[in-house]
Amino acid sequence: MKSITIVMVFIFIGLTAFGVQAEIYSWTDENGVKHYSHTPPPDRSVSVKTAPEIQPDPTTDQKIEKINEENIDAILEALEKEEQTPAPKPVKTQKPPSRQERIAAEEEKLEEKIAWLEQLPPQAYTNMRSKQAIIGRYQYRMQLLLSNPDEYFEKYGN
Repeated sequence: MKSITIVMVFIFIGLTAFGVQAEIYSWTDENGVKHYSHTPPPDRSVSVKTAPEIQPDPTTDQKIEKINEENIDAILEALEKEEQTPAPKPVKTQKPPSRQERIAAEEEKLEEKIAWLEQLPPQAYTNMRSKQAIIGRYQYRMQLLLSNPDEYFEKYGN
């Protein structure tokens, strides 16, 4: 039942959408009253102005260039010049950090994480035992990093 209703709504919208596009007429009557309407004025003796087509704002920075026979050569030349310009050289990447720099950076991350976990309020944890277990995992990682960095980086990456 719902699908029939939806189909009917779409059919109704489709049939009525053609009448949406209309001109807007404006005129001033003999009493000086300005009128706006989608139908022309009843008395054709008054001058009628239709709304002008909406034009792009000339103050915008976007330059719209229409392609026609006169400027097609200029556009093609500009495209060829763009293709001929050399690609920018890739930026040299920094050399990877040394082993000691990697260890120091990872140690700093772990210390910050442990400090952050310790400063959390008790409500952030299920109970004190879970708090100790979570902090203990990071302390274990710190010990492993300091005692055997190769195993640490193999196990935890980076």
